[in-house]
Amino acid sequence: MKNLKKVISLVSALAICAVSLAGCGKSETANINLDGKDMSEKLEISWMGLPYNPSSQEGTYPETVLEEKFNVDIKPIFLDNTNYNDKKTMMLAGGTKADLIYELDPAKVKLDAEQGLIMEVPYELIQRYAPTVYKIICDEAPEAWLYSRAGDANYGIPNLNYNNARCRSVVWRTDWLKNVGINKIPETLDEMHDALYKFANEDPDGNGKKDTYGMSSDITNWHTMFTDVFGAYGVLPFDWMGEGTDVSYGGFADGTYQALETLAKWYSEGIIDPDFITDNIFSTGKDKFKNGIVGFMNQNGGYWDLKDSNALPTVMNQINPNARIENALPVKGPDGKAGTFCWGSPSHVVAFGAHLENEPEKLVRILTMFEQLVTDDELLTSVKLGQQGRHWEFADSSAGFDSGVKFLSPYDDPSQQKNECLISEFGSTSFFAPVSVSYEKAMKYTEKAKKEVLDKYCPTSLGMTDAFMKPDTLPSAADYFVDLRTKQINLMVQVIKGEKSVDAYKKEFTEIWNNGGGKTLESEAKEMGGLIEKIYSEAGVEKK
Repeated sequence: MKNLKKVISLVSALAICAVSLAGCGKSETANINLDGKDMSEKLEISWMGLPYNPSSQEGTYPETVLEEKFNVDIKPIFLDNTNYNDKKTMMLAGGTKADLIYELDPAKVKLDAEQGLIMEVPYELIQRYAPTVYKIICDEAPEAWLYSRAGDANYGIPNLNYNNARCRSVVWRTDWLKNVGINKIPETLDEMHDALYKFANEDPDGNGKKDTYGMSSDITNWHTMFTDVFGAYGVLPFDWMGEGTDVSYGGFADGTYQALETLAKWYSEGIIDPDFITDNIFSTGKDKFKNGIVGFMNQNGGYWDLKDSNALPTVMNQINPNARIENALPVKGPDGKAGTFCWGSPSHVVAFGAHLENEPEKLVRILTMFEQLVTDDELLTSVKLGQQGRHWEFADSSAGFDSGVKFLSPYDDPSQQKNECLISEFGSTSFFAPVSVSYEKAMKYTEKAKKEVLDKYCPTSLGMTDAFMKPDTLPSAADYFVDLRTKQINLMVQVIKGEKSVDAYKKEFTEIWNNGGGKTLESEAKEMGGLIEKIYSEAGVEKK
């Protein structure tokens, strides 16, 4: 912090020097032009990027593009995602000097800042040298600045993943709907109940056996647990809801109680697979849909590319040629509410080693790189996709990006793409492009067919997000939250299975909450709600 103020003063002083060329003295850095345009001095930059390319080696194509354009020698540090946070901290604490440090978890930003491993980066510094990067965050998801906050200061540049802001699509067995006399995709909770009841009781697969259910779910992945049903009542039962200091925990919302009543009724009617407590929507739950045990599935079971051999309808038709499925929106509840949980577009944070407080020229060079990555389309595509004709080509040259891109051999092998740090996704970040482009630009580079399906069935307007993006961002969450949520889920399962009433849930969970740190979390949630308002004020964010 003390060194940083010295750096900011130096930055300001050098900016004045560049104009007046007088009264500046002869500092050893006085010949550095910190306007971000003078790149005559070659700088070595240690780059600990996104830990998704562990087998990569120095000298990939995106690296060489950045090195040549910005006169830098990048020393990449490739780590695996497994235990990344621990490895990162151990390396930094052990003396490894990383100029750029990718932070996966906002809680780790705070921890690394407290340990003096990363430097404070004032908002005005980002505005000065990466104004478009700054504007994108403020325009698209200003709440992301909470992720890079530690104490009273900002410690990096948050980035965004636009896919995480979308609601979860649902998928229906339309052949089953037809077989039980329903000729439309259910749009309301009542219509959903009618369809699921008939799936469980009217032999939708025509095998003469009562061996089907309407749906399953899981409790392992709390954020997917009956999310569309809770969404129909306008609640997130495991998240903080509200704005500013007016926040409360969704587990106590009236909509949560109503959803539990509905789910208990459905379970008693045999609509819900009794094994939902052991299913995993990403594995066994999806397998049950593919194999004709349930006729409804949520959690992005959707599809869009029918040419893809791994697309859901293709896989299902290999199992059952007569199976027919369709994407759909989450159903509307009794008050017209609808939606599903989503993480929100704020994703990770790009931080900078604390030693850069004494090497501001490196920080400015990196910020300059970031700015051009989001403004220079040719640079962006080169760093993301590689060289056209060598690494990739359009699926249809006449349609350009609307047709999508295909990687050329050997980069059509996903492992080779990762080794070369290439990626066709523009709505999220990559190792050498760790900052976010605007949503509009991300969609510009997205295949038209995919974009149309996502916009129709996974709209951002139906994505329901925690007030702080992640419910465990509160300071004391590590001490209390997982235990509280686990006990909450256990109570909910008992209610759904008819072993306890909703009133019992209210009473018991209130006691568990009050005795297990819930009051502390409530107090911290209100403080954090106020902090968001403070951040907006300091960052100059205009509330929409």
